Amino acid sequence: MNDETKRLRQDGEELSSFFGQSSFGTYAVANQRNVVKVDKEVDLELLGPLGCGIQTGAGTVLNKLKPKFGESIAVYGCGAVGLSAVMAAKIIGCSKIIAIDVHNSRLEMAKELGATHTINGKEVDTVEEIKNITSGGTNYAVETTSVPALAVQSVQSLKPLGTSAVVGVTQETEFNVFEDIMAEGKGLVGAIEGDSVPQVFIPQLVEYYKEGKFPFDRLVKFYEMDEINQAFEESKEGKTVKPIVKFNG
Repeated sequence: MNDETKRLRQDGEELSSFFGQSSFGTYAVANQRNVVKVDKEVDLELLGPLGCGIQTGAGTVLNKLKPKFGESIAVYGCGAVGLSAVMAAKIIGCSKIIAIDVHNSRLEMAKELGATHTINGKEVDTVEEIKNITSGGTNYAVETTSVPALAVQSVQSLKPLGTSAVVGVTQETEFNVFEDIMAEGKGLVGAIEGDSVPQVFIPQLVEYYKEGKFPFDRLVKFYEMDEINQAFEESKEGKTVKPIVKFNG
C-alpha cells in the first residue's frame, strides 16, 4: 500500500496485491482513486479488462500518439492490447492499419476489427513488408509484445519523423541510435496504461462500445474458477485473446 504496509496475509505471511487491489480474490478493498463509475446498462463482468490491457492499447493510440485521420499505424502483437489499438485506430480513421502477429487466427480477428493489412512475422520480413505496403513506412507504431527485436522493428518500419510507442515490459534492447532513430528524426516513447485518466477514459470506451465502434467483447471468453488452467493454456496458444475468470457461488 502507499504506506508500505501490506493488507493481505496467508498463513501469517504478508502478500502483495496486484495494482494495489487484488487478483483472484472474491472480495477486494480498493482506494477510492481506483474506482471508476460505469454505465449500468453494460454487463459489469465484461468491463474488468478495460482497466488494464484494453485501456492500454486504445489509450496509447487515442491519448498518446493521437494519429490524424488518414495517417498510418502498425500494431505489433494481436493480443488484447494490440487489438484494442487496432480498434482505436479504426475509430480515428487511419488509412492503413497494419497488424503483426504469428497466430493466423489473431490476424484474422484483427482484420475483422479494423486492420487493413496483416503480416505473419514468421513468414516474411516485417520491416520490408510494411515499407512495401506504405511506400516507405508508417507514421506510427504500437509495440505490445515485450519482444526486444520487435521493438527495433517497430522503429525501423517507421517513415521519417514517425513515432513508435512501446507498451510491453521490454527488457534490454539494442538500437543503432543514428541509423534507427536520429538520422530520420524518429521518436521512441513509452506509454503506461495508455496515458489515460481511467475515470474519464473508461466511460468513453464504454460509450464507443455501446455505439458499436469498439467491440471489445469479441476478444473475451469467460471461464469458471476451476477452469483457470485451461484459460491460461488457451491464451498461450492464441485460442483466446482475453480470458475472464469468474467466481460463482
